Amino acid sequence: MGEFMADRIIINSIEIENLGRIKKLSCNSLSGINLIIGENGSGKTFLLKALYSAIRTTEEYKRGDDIRNANDILAEKLRWTFQTDKLGDIVTKSGTSPYIFKMNIDSNSMGYRFSRDTTSAIKIFYNSISRKEYNSVFVPAKEVLSLYSIILKSREIDHSFGFDDTYYDLTKALRIAPKRIKNFAVFTESRTKLKDIVDGKVELDESTNKWYYKSGKSKYTIVYCIVHI
Repeated sequence: MGEFMADRIIINSIEIENLGRIKKLSCNSLSGINLIIGENGSGKTFLLKALYSAIRTTEEYKRGDDIRNANDILAEKLRWTFQTDKLGDIVTKSGTSPYIFKMNIDSNSMGYRFSRDTTSAIKIFYNSISRKEYNSVFVPAKEVLSLYSIILKSREIDHSFGFDDTYYDLTKALRIAPKRIKNFAVFTESRTKLKDIVDGKVELDESTNKWYYKSGKSKYTIVYCIVHI
């Protein structure tokens, strides 16, 4: 468990100003697990999507043969994650102050800012966070397995808004076949408990590109479901 914890990305602090309903937010003592509480419409999802976009930028920058600048990657990720025609649409409507974002990871930092009239380019940007080898995922509140094929089609064929990048990145991760990597004990224990709870497992049928629930020798199509916790 300790080795797994040490291998994760830990955000040490964040500062945000003028993002949607968030006028000003500063957190300087973040840990491995953080709880965000707020009323509906207070900006919780905006905060998480801003963090997600920044983290994914550090992961995608200089990956493979990608020659895009980090600020271009960030701009594209923000647009598809927030599903907006222009970047400036996510800036707080009241006032003329710009949206400001700052994040620190292991004494290194990323920051950027842009105003309400910004369309697609982030001109004020800095980053000293080294590229990460991970593929972080954001688990949306909506169930995605029954929408798996629809999400992929909307993004890869239609190239249209509808499912933001939190959904798209998760479906891309789900369709990658598992590889033999180090099997951390914490994951093994979690999978065993989850299998016992649902009395079965969920698998992708590559021939139909659909997800199914399997219990023993029985196989069931996954239909949209809501789980109450």
